[in-house]
Amino acid sequence: MLQEELCCLFEDAPELEGSFAAFSKEIPDEWLRDAFQLTNTVTVRRRKLLPEDVIRLIIGMSLMRGGSIQSVANRLVLNSNELDNSKLAARSSLSNARQKLGYEPVEWLFNQSAQCWDSQHHEQSKWFGLNLYAIDGTMFRTEDTAECREHFGSANTATKKESGYPVLKMTSLMNVRSHIMIKAAVGGYRSSEITMASQLVDAVPNQSVIIMDKLYHSAELLNHIESTGEQRHWLTPLKENVNYQVLKSYSENDWLVERTLDHRARQQSPKLPKKWVIRVIQYQIKGHKPKLLATSLPHDVYSAEDIIKLYHERWEIELGYRNIKSSLLEKAVKLRSKKVGLVYQELYGMLIAYNLVRYEALLAANSIKVRPSRISFKTTLRITLMDYWQMVMADNLQSLPMRLKDLTETIKDFVVPEQDRPSYVRALKINPRKFPLKGSQPDKTFP
Repeated sequence: MLQEELCCLFEDAPELEGSFAAFSKEIPDEWLRDAFQLTNTVTVRRRKLLPEDVIRLIIGMSLMRGGSIQSVANRLVLNSNELDNSKLAARSSLSNARQKLGYEPVEWLFNQSAQCWDSQHHEQSKWFGLNLYAIDGTMFRTEDTAECREHFGSANTATKKESGYPVLKMTSLMNVRSHIMIKAAVGGYRSSEITMASQLVDAVPNQSVIIMDKLYHSAELLNHIESTGEQRHWLTPLKENVNYQVLKSYSENDWLVERTLDHRARQQSPKLPKKWVIRVIQYQIKGHKPKLLATSLPHDVYSAEDIIKLYHERWEIELGYRNIKSSLLEKAVKLRSKKVGLVYQELYGMLIAYNLVRYEALLAANSIKVRPSRISFKTTLRITLMDYWQMVMADNLQSLPMRLKDLTETIKDFVVPEQDRPSYVRALKINPRKFPLKGSQPDKTFP
């Protein structure tokens, strides 16, 4: 991505282009060409934005969340001599260009880039030879338009009252060690997270383990994970209402159990067996109630102590969501777009932007042999953007290759120290309301 922007400065110095090969592998031109095949608007007039410029704009909307869409466009795409800058300054021109592109090419580009970057593992990316992934969901607000509210719904559409904004739900698959988002399923507020999670598990490679919270303890989902592929395992807390019979005791707190799946579950999913054998591990943290973990990891290969420690890495996906909402979007969890198609487009562009920063952290972590999650996301984001603008405004083109090399070297200096996270009992705080909720009845009129 950075290479494409910088090459606009090198029309008079083509010999420098080879010095920037390190950045060409991030979003190669062939990915863009394949993505544009999903839309019928690849060929446009000279005065309009080119598809690759629109891609830059969509990704830049998240990388530079503090600026308006017009200012992002001025920074990213006005360096092309083929554009009519006076036409581009209008908000309608940017919106029309985004609508013509659609969200399918951006979604395809996210999936393609995520799979490529996830395949570049580092030394500490695996757990006993298994790839580590986590699945969890989160929510984003959208602009309060009739189209978005009808499509996505809101937090309390079952009542006569409505939330302030429409809400979309996203369930994603994340690499636990690199924090790269691999795949995402997006839907309305009332969408089932288990149904959305079932759209993600096929993207998990063989020799992997998926960590989830107890919401995803679904026999259909978990059985699908372990019955497809080779050595695909799962780990999740056991729900309180699950009945089982102990077949074998490995230790005082480690058992092989058998579950009898009811007729209703097997009627909905005929592939489910009548009897299902899983492993259950009990553990207790001081000051907390005992917890039960269910897993498909075999006892003869993976100890209970290692599995208990592994489960707590599920929190890494929560940190990934925090980096997106707090650092990348600058705590503005409401997406900018007002049309449903553009909301999806912006969301996938946001995931590409997040993965770009995480990939830069991965490159830096590999060079110093630490986990990529220990590289500060906020610092990587700021350094990447700051160095990029300094390179764009550089007068001496001969100094740019060295600055690109220094980018990774600088990121390496911001390693977050390993800390033991304290564990607290969950508590629900009272949310005081100063004003009454907005109801379905119109406000009273006053003289």
